[in-house]
Order: sequence, then C-alpha cells, then structure tokens
Amino acid sequence: MAESAEIAARESKIQVGTAPAVHQQKTVLIVNTKARRGQEWYAQTQDCLKQQGVPLAAAYELDHPDRMSDLVRFSIADGAERILIGGGDGSFRSVVKHFLNTEVALGVLPLGTVNDFARNLGIEAEVDAACRVIAAGRTRKVHVGMANDEPFLITASLGFSAQSQKALKPGLKKMLGPFGYLVASLLALRHLRHLQVTIKSEQGEECCDALQVGVVSGHSWMGGKFEIPGVGLSSDSLAFYALPARNHQNYFRMLRSLMHGQFFHTPGLRAFTTREMWLTTEKPRSLVLDGDLCGKTPVHIRLLPEALTVCAPDSVLPTNL
Repeated sequence: MAESAEIAARESKIQVGTAPAVHQQKTVLIVNTKARRGQEWYAQTQDCLKQQGVPLAAAYELDHPDRMSDLVRFSIADGAERILIGGGDGSFRSVVKHFLNTEVALGVLPLGTVNDFARNLGIEAEVDAACRVIAAGRTRKVHVGMANDEPFLITASLGFSAQSQKALKPGLKKMLGPFGYLVASLLALRHLRHLQVTIKSEQGEECCDALQVGVVSGHSWMGGKFEIPGVGLSSDSLAFYALPARNHQNYFRMLRSLMHGQFFHTPGLRAFTTREMWLTTEKPRSLVLDGDLCGKTPVHIRLLPEALTVCAPDSVLPTNL
C-alpha cells in the first residue's frame, strides 16, 4: 500500500512543530490537481495553513484522482487524524466511505465547478476562507446518504441527469466551468427518454412517468440555484423530486420556475420529504451520485445518521430557510 501511495502522489514532508492541541493532530493534505483550480490551490493552501499555524504531516498532489481513495485509506492506516481534500463534489464522494463512523475529520477544500457539499457546510470556495475553517479546529457530525451500498453527500438521481453526465466529458467541464453542464444538457436532449419509475416511501407506493427522479440531502443544490427548506446535512429528511414527462419546452419552463420559486411548490413538480425510499425501473437505469455515474436501479436510498466528521464553521447546516 505504501508503494502505491508513492506512485499515486508526489509527497512533501513537513515538520510538525509546537501548536495548539487541535493542530497537534496528524494532518494530511491531498489535492486533486486535475480539478479546475487544483494546481493553484495546492501551493496556496500549504502557505495559508502554515501562516495560520496548521502543521502538515504530509502533502500530496494527485495527477490521477482515481488514486485518491487508496491514498486516503493509506493515510488513515498511517494514523492521520485530519485529512484535507482538495477537489470537487465527486472527489469528496469518492473517499467518504473511508471516513464513515470514524473520528477522522474530513477537511473540505472546494475546487470543483458546483461545490454543493462545501456550500451546504458554509465553506466558501476561497483558499483563505477554507483554511480558516480548518485552522479553527471545529468539527461537526453530518448525515451521509446511501444508494444501496454507495455513499453520496448531496444528491442521487437517475434519468436525464445520467444522460447529461454521460455527455459531460472531463475536458468540457474544466474548460467551460458551470457552462459545461449546460452544454452537456443540450447534448443529452438528443437521447431524452421517459422513465417508468415505481416509488416506495413513507408516502406510500406510486408509479410515475418522469424525465428525472432523485433525492437531495442538502438545503442548497446546483451551485446555490435551488434552495430546499426543511432539508440539510443535519436533518433526518431527504427531499424527493420527480420531473414529469413533458415536452422539452414545458420541461425548461418548469426548471425556470423551480429556480425562481419554492422547491416544494413548483407547478408540475412531484416533491416531498422522506427518510428513505426504494426506486424501481422497468429495466436497470444508471444512477448519478454527486455528479458521478455510480450504480444502477433498483436502489434503496437512505441516510446514515451523523456518520461523517467534517471540519466546519460555527454557522452551519441550516435546515429551515
């Protein structure tokens, strides 16, 4: 495992000096340099943490983000107590399984395009702001969603989102940023298909014909474009939604209404809160978890309460807006 970690990253050792108790914890920095601002943040974060008195036991810059999971597992086995991850929502989701039900704290450095997880934690997408949260040493326990055996942090969906994700090539997202999602959505329209979905939840059992269905566990979604009252990383509820099967024109009208209105009162949207649910389709359909294609239906979606320890500011995790 040590050899694979050396292959996966270029490591720089940093001397641990005298520091407050929280800064005496063994802290490791891992940055996905393939993220939009990865190269820039890697150096700036080390400087910023040093200025704020946070010593690092090790720092890694990853040219191959698919190796991040192995490196996190190695760092935890090596005694790391705080692991600072620089990346997007997909990077955090890819490693969260190693943190579940442990006391190892996840430090969030938001380098992605949407940064929904950081936004829901109240962490700004700026180097200084993110480092101040880590330097303050405060942690919180948050819930983690599960789609069958795969964890997710903010959202799980299927349908149009899966088609869009297949069209969203890495270079497109890095080059165009948030506009990459729009381009991918337009490309996915060519393959737009309705879903026949059976939904079983606390609300009962129902079938619907939809373009997309999914759940959201955070109060802020899609880069802050959607605000969902009564839901958050510390609440016991997931927000379920179903975009009904309509023609393309009505579909975009509803999205526009959704972006400017209240989530649960958008005309035409099927939406409610639930603690868990089961989704079944006429044939296996791809799932999208925090922006990554991962798994297929049928799927059981639920929450693991307070399963993840995160570095977070005091003003965090609203559940009512």
